[in-house]
Amino acid sequence: MPTIAEAKEAADQGAIQQSRLMYETIIQENPRDEEAWLGLADVLTEAEDKRVCYNNVLKINKKSRIAKEGLRSLDPQMDPLRAAFDIEAPEPEPLEEDTSPEWLDEITEDEVATDSVPVKKQKKKKKKIRAKTSSSEQSDTPTPILVAFGLALSVVVFAIGSGVVYFLLSSISSG
Repeated sequence: MPTIAEAKEAADQGAIQQSRLMYETIIQENPRDEEAWLGLADVLTEAEDKRVCYNNVLKINKKSRIAKEGLRSLDPQMDPLRAAFDIEAPEPEPLEEDTSPEWLDEITEDEVATDSVPVKKQKKKKKKIRAKTSSSEQSDTPTPILVAFGLALSVVVFAIGSGVVYFLLSSISSG
């Protein structure tokens, strides 16, 4: 059985797929291994897969600062234009189904505290779950606001440019 140190070393050497397989093997042997879940999240590329890992860490240890920060980093940032005009972003629709492995749902908090957790093999098939969003929902910043912002920016740039040209011409002609 691979160790977490071996999986980290493989990831450091660029063998991401090998590292991922090592972490998955460790998790299948011990689904309560918080460090293995965090390591797996580090080598995964899909945000939703990372989210599943961080959520599983929080099922094991609700106080995990690393998992909370990882989830926070996956959340989309507030659009600065929306923030400037105090417009709330639309709430994303929830995923159709839970993406955590079935065998992890069977682990209760009492079982996590003891060593009597039965180990079940994770299913091989992997589902991609995407939130349902239409293309019009992805860019909800109102067009008039964008036009007004662009116009204001153009006026400011033009005014600054004109002032610089005036200053240069007046200093050249006077001196």
